[in-house]
Amino acid sequence: MNGKHKINIFSLIIFSLFFFQNIVAFGALKDTDVDGLTDEAEITVYQTDPALPDTDGDGTDDGQEVLDGTDPLDSGSSSLQALSKEDPGLLGSSEKFAWYLGRASGILAFILLTGVVVFGLIISSRAFTKFIPGATAYETHRFISFLALGTVVLHFSSFFFDAFMKMKVVEALVPFVLTRSFPTTLGFNMGISVALGIIAFYCILILVFTSEFRSKIPPKVWRAIHYISAGAYFLFVLHGFMSGTDSETWWMRMLYITSLTLVFVLVLVRILSRNFIPAVRAWYKEKTGGTPSAPVLNSILNCNIPFLSIWIFFHKILHKE
Repeated sequence: MNGKHKINIFSLIIFSLFFFQNIVAFGALKDTDVDGLTDEAEITVYQTDPALPDTDGDGTDDGQEVLDGTDPLDSGSSSLQALSKEDPGLLGSSEKFAWYLGRASGILAFILLTGVVVFGLIISSRAFTKFIPGATAYETHRFISFLALGTVVLHFSSFFFDAFMKMKVVEALVPFVLTRSFPTTLGFNMGISVALGIIAFYCILILVFTSEFRSKIPPKVWRAIHYISAGAYFLFVLHGFMSGTDSETWWMRMLYITSLTLVFVLVLVRILSRNFIPAVRAWYKEKTGGTPSAPVLNSILNCNIPFLSIWIFFHKILHKE
């Protein structure tokens, strides 16, 4: 056997080696049902049917279940079923939809009611007449009032359908009727916190409807009735803080603080604009005879900024003019 034949035989052996190796490998990699698992692996490792892509019939191929970490032999461990159980979607599962709706509408109602109070103070204050026309402020105040009222109704009525609260109509409309053995998120009595919200709701009803019939009510009577708005505001703040599930979160507490701070500042502005600023104007006119001897003071008064007018007050005391 010459060298040429030896090379040919050696080449045939190498070719046969690679050929049979590929045949064996092909047999090992064979995937009859095209489910991502080889027939050999399905038989020896996973005990699944190599002829069926979905052995347990749960809608997910065997290979995908292996990748997802679920059992390809258990129809109850499908990744699709797990996803549908764990991902309730944007609005939550059908079982918790009423609960999420009640929480969301409660937060929205709090924001709207704060807006009602804010625009009410803007209307009653003289400090903002140059910035917000009275008619615009009034229409905004009226519009937000009805939005807030509707949102409050949506808020408590959603708990009629909540499987956890199981609130009855009488519990939502009559204070101190609701009794629950469990406390609120912050540990307050559920019945008391809900009662505060119910009382606030009736106060809001009175305020909205008396405002609609203001022309038929004596001004002094209407004004006296409208003073309950202060009590209504603090009642719904307390209700939200005490009973709100989200009251333990930092962003909800920041919302409470922002609301209280804004209302406090506007109340102070209202007091100053109705009592202090007119007195300062009269004093300034008396001292200057209408001719501004101090341009800085005059510009402050013309800007009608109540807090800066405090400077004039102390200026008067210190200089005893």
